[in-house]
Amino acid sequence: MDIEMLINTYGTYVFNYALKLSCHPSAAEDLAQETFISVWQKIETLENPNAIKAWLRKICFNNFLMKERKNKDYSELLYDDINLLEKEGHLFADNPPKPEDEVIVEEAIRELQNGCFLAMVRRLTLHQRIAFSLIDMFGLSLEEVSKIIGISKSATKGLLYRAHMNLDSFFDKHCNLLDVDNPCSCKAWIEFSKSRDNLQKNSNKHKFIAKLDYKESNYTFNNEVRGKINFLYKNMPYRKPSKEWYEEVINTINEMYV
Repeated sequence: MDIEMLINTYGTYVFNYALKLSCHPSAAEDLAQETFISVWQKIETLENPNAIKAWLRKICFNNFLMKERKNKDYSELLYDDINLLEKEGHLFADNPPKPEDEVIVEEAIRELQNGCFLAMVRRLTLHQRIAFSLIDMFGLSLEEVSKIIGISKSATKGLLYRAHMNLDSFFDKHCNLLDVDNPCSCKAWIEFSKSRDNLQKNSNKHKFIAKLDYKESNYTFNNEVRGKINFLYKNMPYRKPSKEWYEEVINTINEMYV
């Protein structure tokens, strides 16, 4: 397999994995490109071509984690943290979406809604984000993600429980898609952006949320909210990088190694 075939075959897959980890499209493009550069360096070490997707995910995750460890806010999961997560693991409830949980999202606001939902995942702690993104958005199993993070299955459930509660507590009070009486409306934001030349300048007048913490709002589990949020995250579409991105990655690797 040459580099062009490799990237054309797995480029979208790796980009979407990188997007779920980073929750930011431009960061995902950079991470996916770095992944393919690393992959081509190590292509001779691929022992089982049938397991190439798992191999690509491993390299992408290692590159992602290497970047995160340079972040001043990065912290490892400590022994006490893991013990507490394992105790909270029994609170985790697996709620596969049901027909009554379906939320109809208009095409006109879908892109904004998806951007908002990804942005809120970035407000989780790193390990909550990894567990939530890879299981609820990318579709890996609890067992697979437990091995990726290097903790027990019950501790991974604890991370998912916290992620669910943090996201649910925010959207329950802020998202118009869940409750029409909530203050935030995608349509209102679209109109606002059309009527303001400098959306960022005006947005800076508002206090942005640095992190999500359901305990601050005394939020309690709501099965209806969990079902709707679960549906919206599990149905976020696959995104395809631009044609220019494919060409740039192929050209970069050809210049470096071919």
